[in-house]
Amino acid sequence: MAGAGATILLTFATTATLFRERGFAAGSRGVALFALPPAAISLVRLLAALVFALTLGAGFFGVQDPYRNLITTMVWVVWWVGFAFVCALAGDLWALLSPFRLPVKEARLAYPARLGAWPAAALFLGFAWAELVWRDNDVPAYLATAVLGYALLTWAAMLLFGREQWLRSGEAFAIAFGVLGRFAPLYARDGRLHLRWPGAGLLEDQPVHPSLAVFVLLMLASVSFDGFLETPLMRDLETAVQASPALAAALYRLSELGLDESQLVATAALLAFAAAFVAAFWLAAWAMVRLSGSNLPVRDAACAFVLTLVPIAVAYHLAHYFSLLLSAGQFIIPLASDPFGFGWDLFGTAGYKVDLGIVSPYVFWYGAVTLIVAGHVIAVLLAHAAAVRRFGAQATRGEVPMVALMVGYTMASLWILAQPVVG
Repeated sequence: MAGAGATILLTFATTATLFRERGFAAGSRGVALFALPPAAISLVRLLAALVFALTLGAGFFGVQDPYRNLITTMVWVVWWVGFAFVCALAGDLWALLSPFRLPVKEARLAYPARLGAWPAAALFLGFAWAELVWRDNDVPAYLATAVLGYALLTWAAMLLFGREQWLRSGEAFAIAFGVLGRFAPLYARDGRLHLRWPGAGLLEDQPVHPSLAVFVLLMLASVSFDGFLETPLMRDLETAVQASPALAAALYRLSELGLDESQLVATAALLAFAAAFVAAFWLAAWAMVRLSGSNLPVRDAACAFVLTLVPIAVAYHLAHYFSLLLSAGQFIIPLASDPFGFGWDLFGTAGYKVDLGIVSPYVFWYGAVTLIVAGHVIAVLLAHAAAVRRFGAQATRGEVPMVALMVGYTMASLWILAQPVVG
């Protein structure tokens, strides 16, 4: 942990010394490679829609065993984890394969500009709750109902406000995967595929909307909270809540209404995590403005620097879910032959034996350390480029609070990841 923190500080010192020019951030537009064939895009989207329908069908009509039903592995492992890996390391695949993209463009209602991406932030927070707190998130029929409900909401909003407007403002996963895709070396524009430096897509000339800034912070908070749930500190927190007469009495009254006590505690902890991330980042932005002597509003400073945190989100997502993808992801092999759990063997893979111990703790730990440190190093480089743009000659001074925040988050992330290993 100390070595990782020192690496971030050394990166900051080196960057501040060697890169002082605005041109450090140049080259984000990339190089055009080739045009994307419209027929191939249509075919791939059709296949993605068929897989989506098959997944929903398995959830509603298949065996209600999460290990024998396609939807559980498809949603939580292949889609959420696997798609995030591809979007961050290659390009925004969700923009190509999303089954939520209706062929409608005209809007029936004008979208209120003041809303920004707040609907997407609220929906993503709800998704984080479903992933991390909801106890029935692996029951196939319940999960299929939630997925279909989100799809219907998305389609209705697209019909009202227009497809592209809702993709920018309300479709939580278009925004989440799009944010990760900004880190990737490949991206599509004007029907052509382009190549750029990793992370170059995060160097925005204009600050993002505050709602998108909060969205990025929610992405960081949710994956960190997932790891925090497995730490002794979370268990101590639950014990402390039950030991408090006032809190225990309040939980008991709520439980009489049918609410689960442990889920209530976890929900409160998730909201506190999200609020703490937003508050810490806004405090760092305030300190940056004060130290640099800039007249830039704190909100604009926070919105100008928030995308520099995306490499950290990418690194933590890769580090936290890498072992899950390799171990639980193997379930897709037998499920491909028997998606409903009816005993089929369509492709001869139904008898595949899953090896849950495929990743050793040593590989997991050292891989996680490497990924997290690399992500924070890239984040420091991007933050310095943003600081040069915003603060000019005072960039180094202004960047100090952000680097301090990154050092603290690096060490906290490694502590969280270490708990299941050392426990």
